[in-house]
Amino acid sequence: MPNYRGFTLIELMVTIAVLAIMIAIAVPSFTSLIHNNRTTSLHHEILGAIQLARSEAVKRRKDVVICRTENQNACADGTNWAVGWLVMEVGGDVVKVWDPVTRMALTGPNAGVVFHGSGMAEAAANFTATTPSCTSGTKYTIGVSLTGSATTNKTGCP
Repeated sequence: MPNYRGFTLIELMVTIAVLAIMIAIAVPSFTSLIHNNRTTSLHHEILGAIQLARSEAVKRRKDVVICRTENQNACADGTNWAVGWLVMEVGGDVVKVWDPVTRMALTGPNAGVVFHGSGMAEAAANFTATTPSCTSGTKYTIGVSLTGSATTNKTGCP
């Protein structure tokens, strides 16, 4: 009688069942991790855009605005910034455009933020980056002061 090596069907099914249980436990943790990473990434994108707008205003010695956009070449009023945003010289050239973000929520000031050539902002403003439902996970708030500096605050969703 030959000696066969390998797994029996029962051993294989038990292994697959244990693997399925482990995956079922791990998936919700990974979902939360993915949402938190997307929120952090969006926070860094909008913070970088704010800093770019301020530095371009100082470099050009002209007013530069960061604003929400719907058509990728002009500012549009509204607080839903997930449709995309841009940095442009007031009454001039577009410096950089950001594409819309999906499955994320980004809110900001209705008319955008204008930075003067001195680096100061025309008005204080707040931005919020979260997941659309924001029932759990991370919520970032970015505040732009009149001096033009941006501060961030990380909290949990309610």
